[in-house]
Amino acid sequence: MQEINTFIKENIGSVSKNVFVAPGIPEKKLNNAAKSMGLTDRVNTIIAIYDNTLFGSAKDGLAFTGEHLVFKPMFDDPMIFPYSDIEKVDYVEYVSTNDKGKEKKEVVVELLRKDGSRNTIDGLIDCDYRLLAEILNRAVTECDSFEEENQIVTLAEMSEALKVAYVKVIANMAFADDGEVDKKEFSEILMLMTRLELTTESRFELRSYLSSEHNQVPLVDLLATIDAECVPSHNKAVKISLVKDLISTYMSVNDGSYENFAFLDEHQALFGVSDDEVELALMAIKNDFNMLREDFTDDALKRGMKELSAKAGAVGVPLAAVYLSGSVVGLSAAGMTSGLAALGLGGALGFSSMATGIGVAVLLGVGAYKGIKHFTGANELDKTKRRELMLNEVIKQTQATLSLLISDLNYITDKFNQAVASYGIQDAKVQKLMKMMTSLTGAADVLSRKSGVMQNSCIKLRCPIKLDEAKLKSLTQEPLKKQFYALVMGYYQEVEEEVQQGDESVNVTVLKIKPDISTRELDKLAAVFDAIGYFKAADVIKGKLSGIFS
Repeated sequence: MQEINTFIKENIGSVSKNVFVAPGIPEKKLNNAAKSMGLTDRVNTIIAIYDNTLFGSAKDGLAFTGEHLVFKPMFDDPMIFPYSDIEKVDYVEYVSTNDKGKEKKEVVVELLRKDGSRNTIDGLIDCDYRLLAEILNRAVTECDSFEEENQIVTLAEMSEALKVAYVKVIANMAFADDGEVDKKEFSEILMLMTRLELTTESRFELRSYLSSEHNQVPLVDLLATIDAECVPSHNKAVKISLVKDLISTYMSVNDGSYENFAFLDEHQALFGVSDDEVELALMAIKNDFNMLREDFTDDALKRGMKELSAKAGAVGVPLAAVYLSGSVVGLSAAGMTSGLAALGLGGALGFSSMATGIGVAVLLGVGAYKGIKHFTGANELDKTKRRELMLNEVIKQTQATLSLLISDLNYITDKFNQAVASYGIQDAKVQKLMKMMTSLTGAADVLSRKSGVMQNSCIKLRCPIKLDEAKLKSLTQEPLKKQFYALVMGYYQEVEEEVQQGDESVNVTVLKIKPDISTRELDKLAAVFDAIGYFKAADVIKGKLSGIFS
C-alpha cells in the first residue's frame, strides 16, 4: 500500500504547471491558499496547491493535505473532502448541443462519496483532468491510511535517533577508505553535528563512535533506523541530503575531487538516489564553495542558485531538499534561507516557506539584510554586502563548533586524569603534563564561556526586554506566522513591576524576557523579531491594518 503524503508529493506535480509542491510552495501562495481554503491552522500540513488564479494569488484552486482534498471554486466557498469519505474518482466528459447544433464538451473530475453523493471539480486552468482523476483515485483506493504530516521541516528538527544514525553513516564512509577518521573528515563531521543541533548526549555517543572503526554499525542497520524515524514523505529528501554530505566529506580529504568515490558507488542503490540526484548534490556543493571565493559576486551567486534550481526542477527534487542539513561550507538551513532571501531568491526557490520549519530560526530571512540597509542609510547595498551576511553565518557556525569542541576536550581531559589517577601513576613528568592539560583546557573553557556570555548579551539586544503582546499579535496574523506567536510568548514570563503614575506608585503586570535562555535559542528568537518586523513601524502598521480588514 502507498503512503498518502509521499504519493501525492511524488505524483501531483505532473497534473499541471500550476501545481506547487511543498517545500517549494511560495510563501504568498501558501498564505493565501491556507486562508481562502480554511487551512489556516494546518498550513504546515499542506502537501501541494493548485493555483487556479490568473494572477497567481492561489486564492482559488485545490489544496492537498494528508487527510483532505480542498476545492475552492472562484466566487464560492471552499469544499472540503476527506479522502476517507471518497469511494472512487472518475474522469467524466459531458457533451451538450446548443440551439445551432454545435457540440460543446466539458470535462470534470467526479468524486463519488461513500454516502452515494457526487461532487465535481471543474474550471481548472491548464489541467490534465484525466491524470488528476487517476492520481486522486489511486490515492483513495491504494493508500492504507490518511494522516497529515508537517511538510515544512529541516533535518535539525528531526529526531535525535535519526540525526545520530545520519552522522554515523558519514563516519562509516570516513572509516571505509583508510580505517580512520582523519582531521579533515573529523572537522567536517563536527561542523555537521553543530548544524544538526545535536544534544550533548548524542555528541558524546558520536565521539565514541568516531574513536574506533570497531564500533561501526552496519550501513543497512543505520539506514533502517533513518527509515523508521523519518516521516515517509521526507525520506527522499533526507537521503539526498545524506548523499550530499557524504560527497562533501569525501571531497574534503581528496583535494576537492569526487573521482573514485568507492563507498557511494558501492552503496548508491541502498541510498535510493539516482545518478541525476547525485549530480544535483555535486552541483550544490560546488556552488556552496564558490560563496567563499573573493571574486564570487552576488550576481554570480544568484545566477548559480537559479541554475541549481533549474537542475532541481528537471530532476524533480525540491531545492530545499538539497539543503535539508544546511550548506556544506557551514551555513545552517536557517542561514541558507536568510542569505538567499536577502539576495531576493527566497520565494523563487521555495526557501521562504521552508524557513517556517527551521525551529523558528528565520521567517522571511530578510531581517538582517534590511537592518544593515537601514543602518548604512544606503538605498542599495554594494554587490558583496548581501553575500557577507551568508559568510557571517558560516563564521558563527564555526565558532559554535569550536565552543563544542572545547567542551568535548574538557570532558576527555577529565576522563584521562581519572584514568591516570586510577592506575596510581605518580611520575613527576606525567603529573606535570596532567596539570598543564587541565590548566590549558580549563582556560579555553573559561574563554569560551566568556565569549558565550558576551554573545548572549549582544543577541539579547535584538529582543525586546518587555514584550508588547498586542504588537506581536498584529504581526503574526498570517497563517505561516501564527505559529510564532505562541513560540515567542514561551520565552516571556509575567512579572510584577512598580511604576510611577503621577504621585502614586502602582504595581503592573508586564511580560519580561526569561533570564536563562540559551544563546542558540536566543539567536532564533531574535531572528523571529527581525523577520516579523517587530521594531519596524511600517510592518506594525501593516499588521494592524491587516487585522482590521481581515
